[in-house]
Amino acid sequence: MSIPRYNSDHDYNPAEFTILFEDKKTKITLWRFNPGAETGWHEHDVDYVTIQKSGGRLKLESDTGEVRFVDYEMDRAASYTAPICHNATNVSDEEVRVIEIEYKK
Repeated sequence: MSIPRYNSDHDYNPAEFTILFEDKKTKITLWRFNPGAETGWHEHDVDYVTIQKSGGRLKLESDTGEVRFVDYEMDRAASYTAPICHNATNVSDEEVRVIEIEYKK
C-alpha cells in the first residue's frame, strides 16, 4: 500500500509517543497529541486496540480519502483490523491521550 506524503508546504507537528511495553507478541504505546499535533501518515499491518485516556477530538484521514472525526471520552476502547493506512490529527483545544495496543503476528 502506498503511504501518502505531505506537500512540502505542510507544517508537521508530531504527536509524542512513549513505548510502554514491547515483546514478540504485543506493543503498547502511549500517544499524547497537543492541539494540532498528528501522527503522520503510517500503516498498521497488525490488528490493534485503543483506549482513550482523555477528552478531545481526533481527525482521522485514510489513504482512500475518507475523513472522519472521533470524539474522545475517558476509558472508551475500540478495536481495529489491519491493514489501515492513516494520519490522526488533534483538532481540539485540549491534549488528547490514547493507549494503543498492537497485536503482532
